[in-house]
Amino acid sequence: MISRRKVLKSLGLTALSLPSLTGNSIASDLSASPSFPAVDDPTFWKGVRNQYMLSKDQVFFNTGTVGAMPRVVAERMNHHVNYMASNVADWAYKDDNAERFIAGYQHLLFIRNKVAKLLNCDAKYIALTDNTTNAMSYIAQGMELKAGDEIITSNQEHGGGISSWKVREKRDGAVVKMLEIPKPIQSKEEVIDIIVKAFTPKTRVLMLSHIISGSGAILPAREICAEAKKRGIFTVLDGAQTTGHIKLDLTDIDCDAYVGCFHKWIGAPAGTGYMYVKPEYIKDLWTTVASYRWDNHEDEGFRFTQRGTGNFSVLEGLDAALDFYFQIGPDKAFERIKFLGDRLREGLRMINKVKIYSPVDNAMCAGITVYNIDGFTGTRLQDTFWEKAKMRPRASGDVFGVRHCTHIFNSVEEIDKALSIIKQLAS
Repeated sequence: MISRRKVLKSLGLTALSLPSLTGNSIASDLSASPSFPAVDDPTFWKGVRNQYMLSKDQVFFNTGTVGAMPRVVAERMNHHVNYMASNVADWAYKDDNAERFIAGYQHLLFIRNKVAKLLNCDAKYIALTDNTTNAMSYIAQGMELKAGDEIITSNQEHGGGISSWKVREKRDGAVVKMLEIPKPIQSKEEVIDIIVKAFTPKTRVLMLSHIISGSGAILPAREICAEAKKRGIFTVLDGAQTTGHIKLDLTDIDCDAYVGCFHKWIGAPAGTGYMYVKPEYIKDLWTTVASYRWDNHEDEGFRFTQRGTGNFSVLEGLDAALDFYFQIGPDKAFERIKFLGDRLREGLRMINKVKIYSPVDNAMCAGITVYNIDGFTGTRLQDTFWEKAKMRPRASGDVFGVRHCTHIFNSVEEIDKALSIIKQLAS
C-alpha cells in the first residue's frame, strides 16, 4: 500500500516555497506579522504575480467569471493526471479516511476542513459540489415546498442561482417573487428596507446573492438574515462571488444555507463548489443525486458530497488552491483586492462621462466595479481595452458597460493604465 508521504513526493506536492513569493530573505511565515506585507508593497505583490502562469503581456480583469490558477494548482493537477495514468494500480481502495483516492466515495474531510476554516463553520455541514449552480439546485430541489409558498429573490440574480427555484415554481406551484434592487445601490439601509417590505405570511424562502455579480454590491447579509429569521423565513445566500474575495463568517452572518465556488476568486480549477446548510435544516434536505450514503446523517455534508466518480485531479487542484490562499493569508488577500478596487473607483469618479453602477457607499464594494463611458456600449468598451492594451474586463450588458475585477495578481500599474485609457476614451 502506498503511503501518503510517498504519494505527495511522487506528485511533487511539497510545501510551497514561501520565500519564492518575495524574491528576498523575508520570513517565510507570511501570517507571523499582521502588518506584513503592506497592501501596497510592490515587491511582495510582484512576487505573488510571479506565482501565476498568466502571460506577462496580458492583463486579466475578469475574475468574476473565472479566476486565474496559480502555477502550483496547474502543476498539482498535471502531476495527479500523470500519476493516475502510470500508477493507478498502486492505491488503497477501501480506506474512507485516505486523503488521496481512486473512487468517488471518500468524505474528503481533508478539503472540507480547509473550507470550514475559510467560512468559519462546521465541516460536517459542508458538501463539496461541482459549482454554485449545483449547490443551489440541491437546496431548491431538496426542500419541501408546496403550492403558494413564496420564494423572494431579486432582479439581479445569476441564472444559475434563480433557475432551480423557477423549476419549483413550475413543478409545484411555488411562487417566485422578484424584487427590484437599484443599480447603483445608495446604502445598505435602502436594500434592507426593500427586502423587508416584501415579506408576507406566505414567504418561505429568501434567496439572494451575497455579492451581486452585475454590480459588485456587497449586500448587508447579516442584517437581512436577522430580519428573515424573525419571521421564520429560510435564508439562502449565493456566494459565487464572495469566496476568496471578501471575509466570510457564516457563524456571524447566521444564514440558513450558503452556496459558492472556488474557480473564481480562490483560483481553483473549474468544477469546484460547495454547499453549507445549518444542521437543523440539512437533516431534512432530500438528496438530489443519491449514492451509498444518501441517508447517512452522521456526516450530513458527506451524503451530498458523495455523488459517484468525479474528476480527482480537479479536487487535487482545489486542495492546492486552498493551501496557496492560506499561505498568502486570506485577510491579506481580501485587503489587497479591495485596495485595488478602491483605487479603480476613486480614479473613475474623477473622470467626466463615466457612470459607475457599483454602490455609492464604498463599504459595499470590494474587487468588482461596473461602469461605462457615455456613448459606449459594454461590448465596445470591453473590446477597446483589449485592442489598446490587451486588458480583459468583461462586458456587463451594453447599458451597464464593463465589469472590472481586481485580484491579488493585478498591480497598481495595471489599474492606473486602465484609468488612463478610460480618460482618453472619455475625452
